[in-house]
This record gives sequence, C-alpha cells and structure tokens, in this order.
Amino acid sequence: MIRPGFTVWLTGLPVSGKTTLGRMLTRALRALGMGAVHLEGSDIRRALGPELDFSPEDRRQANQRAAWVASRIAQAGGAAVVSAIAPSAAARREARAMLGEYVEVFLDCPLEQLINRDERQLYARALESGAGEFTGLGAPYEPPADPEVRCLTGRETPEESLAKVLAYLSEAGLIAQPDEGTSPAGGSDGEAVYSDEEEAEIVARLKDLGYL
Repeated sequence: MIRPGFTVWLTGLPVSGKTTLGRMLTRALRALGMGAVHLEGSDIRRALGPELDFSPEDRRQANQRAAWVASRIAQAGGAAVVSAIAPSAAARREARAMLGEYVEVFLDCPLEQLINRDERQLYARALESGAGEFTGLGAPYEPPADPEVRCLTGRETPEESLAKVLAYLSEAGLIAQPDEGTSPAGGSDGEAVYSDEEEAEIVARLKDLGYL
C-alpha cells in the first residue's frame, strides 16, 4: 500500500547512534515496500554545503539544505530518514514547519557514556583541542522537549530503538499496520537495494516485531 511521504529526523549528540538507526530504519521501511532514502548529515554537508563551517548560522543552513532534500523525497511519496544532529531547537522547528509529515526522534544518551563508547575518539580529540565547536562540549545542544519518539540509546539496543520508531509510524498511520499484509520489497520499483544477507536479516527482524 502506498502511503503519503514523510520525514523521520533523528537528532542527538555525536555518537548517540543516529547513523546506525537511520540505516536500519531505511532498510526496514524498504522491507515494508516504501521508497526510503537515508540522508546522513555529514554526507549532506559534503555534497551540498562544503563551504559551511560550524558556526550557528552555517549549522542552520546545513539543516535547511537537508530539510529541502527531505521535502523533495516526501513530496514524491517516499520516506526521508535524516540522521543529523540539528543542535538548535529553532532550526528543528523550521524543519518541522517545512516538512509537513515530520517525526522527530531524539536519541537520548548521557554525555559521559557517549565519551566512553566513542571508538573513533571524536570526543577525546575535541577535548584535547579545547572542545571548540564540537557539539555537546564547546557548542550547545538543545534537547527536544517533546519529540515524537525518544530512544534511550544508552541502554536500548538498536533493534529496540527501531521497534519504537516503527511502532510510532504504524500508530500514526504513516506505514502499514502489521496485519495489513504488507510484503517485503526492495523499493517502490521492486529492485533490490541491499544484499540478500541484509534483506534476510531485516525481514526476520520485522517478522519478530510483528510487521511482517
């Protein structure tokens, strides 16, 4: 069943799990027959804003560009999954106003835990250099006051967070209910968009969640 397009915006501090959950959610939506596209914040910056720095205004510009791309996907009936920090509450309000069907997902994890599990040592390098414009250290992050979904990624598995998001999308009528007989597909045109191993893993997970 074709559903109206929508955007899921995953916001949270660095290393909170936005990219991991974004990829999983995109695959899950494709397995439910939707044309879903994952927009990762750093990729959007490299492609559409290489001149932008990390000043408040340039961060806002980066978020607006991500929202513009997401709006085109949603207008075409697809699902845009955006993994971007979007640290400013005002910028997220702008994105919400721009995007229509908008689901804000807050990946909530204590800063100390993020620092301890940061395998890429992003926080360590930022602290060594005086924090600078690193979000959560030298630059502020304004947590969402009332997100549609809150994922406690400090103690939830990625699968548990995915289940929360899918449950919300189902309850909101943005994806098919589990009993509507939705069958897995590789996208709106039926073309495979990920490996057989990945597809089997996602389909098995969705069956366990009751979506297939």
